[in-house]
Amino acid sequence: MSTRTFLVGAGLLLGGASGLLAQSRPTLREVLDVTLRGNPDIVAARLRVDSTQGEQRIARALPNPVVSSAPNQPWQYTVSLPLDITPQRFLRTRVAARGSDAARADAADVVRLVTFAVRQAFYDVLLAEQARELAGERREIFRQVLVADSVRLRAGDLSPRDVTKAELELARADADLLRVDAQVHATRLSLQLQMGIAVPDTAFTVTGALAYQPLTIPEDSLALLATALRPDVRAARERTAQSEAVNRLASTMWVPLPELTFSYQHGGRFATGDLFTNGSSYALGFGFTVPLFYWNGGEREKARAGLEAARLATTRTRAQVANDIATAMDAYRSARGLAVRYESGLLDRARAVLETARYAYGTGAISLLELLDAVAIWSTTRSDYYTALHDYWVSVFAVERAVGRDFTP
Repeated sequence: MSTRTFLVGAGLLLGGASGLLAQSRPTLREVLDVTLRGNPDIVAARLRVDSTQGEQRIARALPNPVVSSAPNQPWQYTVSLPLDITPQRFLRTRVAARGSDAARADAADVVRLVTFAVRQAFYDVLLAEQARELAGERREIFRQVLVADSVRLRAGDLSPRDVTKAELELARADADLLRVDAQVHATRLSLQLQMGIAVPDTAFTVTGALAYQPLTIPEDSLALLATALRPDVRAARERTAQSEAVNRLASTMWVPLPELTFSYQHGGRFATGDLFTNGSSYALGFGFTVPLFYWNGGEREKARAGLEAARLATTRTRAQVANDIATAMDAYRSARGLAVRYESGLLDRARAVLETARYAYGTGAISLLELLDAVAIWSTTRSDYYTALHDYWVSVFAVERAVGRDFTP
């Protein structure tokens, strides 16, 4: 598929994807598929690959001949052709090829980073929607409490002070619900921005759930996997190889490029006895640049500095890989331990405490403050539970980003 066809398709997708996706409630896989086609960073990286491929064609191209004429007596017509057969051609094409390979690795690295950002944004949406559901349930609890307390107030079984307190809690729950609604909209817009959707919609919804699922991650071989699979490591290696080729190219630039000239003299003949003319109307000539005033020392110095910079960048990239793996694994172990702890039944126990407190409050066995305490424990526990699941999956995606390989099914 050509770049033009790709960009036209991406433009059509960006123009109408928002409404279609909002209706279809895409899964994470479908969201990633749209992202790979429409994310501006990914599209720009692919265009840079196309640019380096053009540079590679330029490096492989043979120089065009130069045709000239001299208005003399007689007229002379000359064709000059540079003989691009020196080591410079081989090294020049190698430099361009390594640059193209590095650009492809850069594009793959952009996909790696954008994929993590989209996955994180997707789970941010799920967490925000769960928070809104939790806020709605909390508001419904206080609404039911206020209705029941109003009945008890009219019956003389409750003081106006308790009813006022219930009204305040309902108003606070309403405010919390509005704030969570705004957060849901913000996370949806952020996800669509990562996907490359031109006209984002706050009604955009996704299909997914915050649920724990244990994964097998080969912790002992992560460093080896990252060295072999991460595209930024591959790009650093390619740029080092490119800089080495540039350095060799600079060291051979003192070799002159020969030039072959073919001349034709209309209406006359060249001198007799010359080796390449012998009295005919045709003649051959040779030429080359003489390195008299400048021996390309600046190019060699620049190439050496570029090679050292490329080697330094490779070393820094490898250090970054080790740091990414260590940081991601620490976050993964912490998030996994917390998620497993919540999966052991903490949420069910908090729910049981809430139901018991609601029943006891309805019978007058406990005060409103005790009920509010039970509601707070249940809300905090459930909120922390979903946050732990969100952090668990984000930490898994961070490990995958650090290694350059997926471990999720």
